[in-house]
Amino acid sequence: MIYTRILGIIAVAVILAACQKAVTNKSKLQPLSDLAGSEWGPAENPYDQFVGFKANGEMMGSGGCNNFFGTYELNDGEIKIGPLASTKKACPDSMQAETEFLSQLQSARTVEATHMKLTFFDEAGNAIMSLRRRDWD
Repeated sequence: MIYTRILGIIAVAVILAACQKAVTNKSKLQPLSDLAGSEWGPAENPYDQFVGFKANGEMMGSGGCNNFFGTYELNDGEIKIGPLASTKKACPDSMQAETEFLSQLQSARTVEATHMKLTFFDEAGNAIMSLRRRDWD
């Protein structure tokens, strides 16, 4: 009798855990309408490049050598990234990758984001860069 109750409790716990995981995974695929408080970087990231979006329309990050900062506006999937300023270190191994990363950010005109993936598109609608979530929350 006690074993039957224990097995019943375990079965209910397993079912509830599976349901919670399914809901959590589904929410990770839902579109994000706001980037504030998130941080993103390339999946393959040998230079530790990333971009972070703050709640007040400011952005910051690293191109792999230099830190950068600037502003952004996001309205209904359209993004406007203001001029970016950066530190001026010279890193021979990563300067080309940094220049490309910053150029892609400034070329972005629209964006699609889910909880785990952020894709930037240029003026013609071509995907120019996909990033994955770094802060995981």
